[in-house]
Amino acid sequence: MIRRWYFLLTISFVIVVLLSGCFGAPLPENFSGGAGAGAPKEEIEKAQQELKSVDSQELPPIKEEVRQLHLIMNNLTGWGQLGKYLDESGSGWNTVASYLAGENNIVDRVYNIIEKIDSDTLKQDLEAFALAFSKAYEEGDVDLLILAHRIVHDLDYWVFNYETVSGGSRNYWGATITLEGDKASAKAVFKME
Repeated sequence: MIRRWYFLLTISFVIVVLLSGCFGAPLPENFSGGAGAGAPKEEIEKAQQELKSVDSQELPPIKEEVRQLHLIMNNLTGWGQLGKYLDESGSGWNTVASYLAGENNIVDRVYNIIEKIDSDTLKQDLEAFALAFSKAYEEGDVDLLILAHRIVHDLDYWVFNYETVSGGSRNYWGATITLEGDKASAKAVFKME
């Protein structure tokens, strides 16, 4: 009987550990945003106004590119993926490296978007995303990779594709300068340069 309880307790503990690993490593206090109900309405409206300054022919491809960057980050950091960055094989970091080279170079893709946008805060957010992504690789820093994901997540769901998002997590991380100003966790990236 004691063995059975010990077995059940051990299995329960393992399940809790595995499930908590699916949601990502804890972030340092200055990187953590709240996964609250959503972005502030007034800030979303301001961001939508800023998007109106983008050429109407350019905006749909930009929105799609931000969506694609977010999907890449979901694949790199989503459900159970973070363990790949902690194992000795470095398989996760090899995948990140592939997105820093060649046609899929995320940094180049981001700077192509920046060239087409007038908004200073959107430019800062996109640059913070690119910097966090490349620095995460350079330093082998999982927390920076998570921060890069949170920045592009908030940009996708709460700025660029606010009206069209269906399915997926609508968490709000408070990561973008566009929506959070000086309180944004994206600001921390610029302090690392």
